[in-house]
Amino acid sequence: MNIQKQVLLKDYATFKIGGPADYFVEVGSVEEVAEAVAWAKEHGQKIFALGGGSNLLVSDLGFRGLVIKLGLKRLDFDGQKVVVGAGVFLAYLLNQALDSELTGLEFLAGIPGTVGGAVRGNAGTYGLAMDSVIRQVNYLDENFNLQSMVTSQAEFSYRHSIFKTKPYIILEVELELKSGDVSGARTLVAERLKYRKDTQPNEPSAGCIFKNIRFEDVNIDDLKARGIEIDKFTQHRKIPAAYIIEKTGLKGYAIGDAQVSEKHSNYIINKGQAKSDEVVMLISYIKQQVRDKYGLQLQEEVQLLV
Repeated sequence: MNIQKQVLLKDYATFKIGGPADYFVEVGSVEEVAEAVAWAKEHGQKIFALGGGSNLLVSDLGFRGLVIKLGLKRLDFDGQKVVVGAGVFLAYLLNQALDSELTGLEFLAGIPGTVGGAVRGNAGTYGLAMDSVIRQVNYLDENFNLQSMVTSQAEFSYRHSIFKTKPYIILEVELELKSGDVSGARTLVAERLKYRKDTQPNEPSAGCIFKNIRFEDVNIDDLKARGIEIDKFTQHRKIPAAYIIEKTGLKGYAIGDAQVSEKHSNYIINKGQAKSDEVVMLISYIKQQVRDKYGLQLQEEVQLLV
């Protein structure tokens, strides 16, 4: 196990922002994760498990502790059951599933990052998310013992799971897929990838900054009175955060090199040398402006590592 010192985390984050980790190690097996955790416990170091580095804003001050880069690449197919490591990228998983004549993961098309992060945030699109295909999650608990839980124990909800509230490290996930119309699934994936390419920025970002707004969490009549076109969003019963931010007039607004994307308003892009504090200030400003104009409290989807 090669534990390194003072490794810049911006090199491992899609935002290209972030200072050094005191200690950093890349692991390729569950056994190596356990070894890294044991080292951290012995040396009194905090732990952060890093996947693909998307949906993450790292402080320019870095991280005081051990960052464990999860390179857990297991991917086993057994009929419709799939066991996949937390470090497998979602795009690779989706393609391998289709190559194995399995469907059910089309909602992952275009979502960056790895399986572990997708489970933690219950990632998804078009009304579907990871909890629709997960059967079991293997993880290390707060005492770093190997445990498993089934889907019903994971407290999945919109962009949420128990892994956001507990210091667990996701290791592997068991999925249940379907034998469906693979040709149709490939067509759908291609369409969604093209749409994302056409509508999302190319500059470094963390992906979507805020959660979309669920109908059940807001006063629909009040929003209609404030000029929100609710009827556009009845299919999925969510108001896109990008729509709200754009209506607030913040598309293109910048603090330093952190800017609300002019292509997709729920993205903050790094124009070159953005600082973590600039992103945090911009997030706070967006929330304040949306709250003042529409009475809505946006909630971050991005994870802050400070």
